[in-house]
Amino acid sequence: MVTGLIFGLNSLILMLLGLAMLIVPSEWGAWIRRTMKEPLSRFLLAQAMVLCGLLLLLGGLTDPGYWLWVAIGALMIVKGMAWLGLSASLRDRLLSWHERYPIWTHRLGGVVMMALATLLGIDAVRRGL
Repeated sequence: MVTGLIFGLNSLILMLLGLAMLIVPSEWGAWIRRTMKEPLSRFLLAQAMVLCGLLLLLGGLTDPGYWLWVAIGALMIVKGMAWLGLSASLRDRLLSWHERYPIWTHRLGGVVMMALATLLGIDAVRRGL
């Protein structure tokens, strides 16, 4: 019951982020740039990524065969920890590299994120949300 609720909330968050990436990719990039410039918002975003990753990782470990959620949770944890520990120059280089991507890659990322959020929501319903 609790695992289904946690998966459902993570699914909702991922769905909203994927929808933002799909509909307004240029605003998404500007929001990422603004968020990563300020130390407090960068810290809060990275902590949220680590928390969501931990929830997916621990929730995925309860049932056999949920390797996808364990892998995505582990990637979220690694990414959040990396954003916390990157130097300012490396962070700026990564953000400028991210801005040079064409718009269709951001939209493709939004579609993939929405597909994963849908699968996570289905799994949450199966677990008894």
